[in-house]
Amino acid sequence: MTAVLRVRRVLREPLLHFLLLGLGMFLVYGWIGEPVGGAGGHIVITQGRIEQLTVGFLSMNQRLPDRTELGYLVDDAIRDEIYYREAKAMGLDQDDTIVRRRLRQKLEFVSEDTALVAEPTDAQLLDYLQSNAQRFRLEPRYSLTQVYLDPQRHGPRMESDAHRLLVELQHGGATPNPRNKGDTFLLDQHFDNVSASDLSRLFGTEFEAALRSVPIGRWTGPVPSGYGAHLVLVRERQPERTAALADVRDAVHREWLAAQRATANARFYADLRKHYAVTVNYPEMPAQSRLVAGLR
Repeated sequence: MTAVLRVRRVLREPLLHFLLLGLGMFLVYGWIGEPVGGAGGHIVITQGRIEQLTVGFLSMNQRLPDRTELGYLVDDAIRDEIYYREAKAMGLDQDDTIVRRRLRQKLEFVSEDTALVAEPTDAQLLDYLQSNAQRFRLEPRYSLTQVYLDPQRHGPRMESDAHRLLVELQHGGATPNPRNKGDTFLLDQHFDNVSASDLSRLFGTEFEAALRSVPIGRWTGPVPSGYGAHLVLVRERQPERTAALADVRDAVHREWLAAQRATANARFYADLRKHYAVTVNYPEMPAQSRLVAGLR
């Protein structure tokens, strides 16, 4: 009786059902005489493919593969090709968002690579710069010296201490030395030709905005920041301006090429689109409305 119960328990195991189903498929396709996916065919691993595998191994391991390792790479390439063909023959690539997106990307890359884009002339770059001047505007830049005042250390005396130190710095001569002035601070005292965005990142946007209107060459403050207060000497300030081609040539060149590739890609798609008749059957009720209605 115990043996009978054990056999019944085994027969109810889902894993056994799966194995039996797989065995049945194998026997059926074996009898028909075709591969499981119905793909088959001749696989050729060319010298170029082996060189590609070797270069990939070299980039990962910083050395060439030995004969055994190269054999493993070739075996894996064969396995990869067989799985690819069988999966494609079984239709596993269909209705797969990731596969469809990857194939689209590869086709777009192909269209971009086949679009021969000649090197632009200076006239073309200048025209592109003038047409997109706002994207290439140069932000303000500053050269400055700052003295930090720690609000926790000065407390209610912050205003009077800042005023006293400011007077001292203003009367320090043409080239006042702020060394040992103010409180210990984790950032430098001197900054040369720093951009407005970098200054905002270091001290905060309020600090940078205040420096846009302070007098050049004169100590001023206190100027608030995310750390506390600062007495600041702006030694030089370059206002925001339209860039000349010499200032942003590399960026303009890079974006011009990207724009040409995008245009070529759009033209490539438009040519393909002409060969397809497309019918779109929109539902009477938007999908989002149906979803909301179904949740009620």
